Amino acid sequence: MKQRFSAALTFISTLLIAPTAMAHPGHDHAHWSSSMIHLLWILPAVGALGLAITMYRRKKAATQSNSK
Repeated sequence: MKQRFSAALTFISTLLIAPTAMAHPGHDHAHWSSSMIHLLWILPAVGALGLAITMYRRKKAATQSNSK
């Protein structure tokens, strides 16, 4: 029950925060370097996702080998 509440709270807060994050001022999106800047901000998120998937697969493989 607590996990469902936590997931719901995370989802709702993400919906409320996302519009303000998307409307960030500070640089011109038509500038030649804007694509590189956005890519550099996305790379850590992609790396964290890859790490999470790797850890999940290792944990799943370890539990399967222990159950045999």
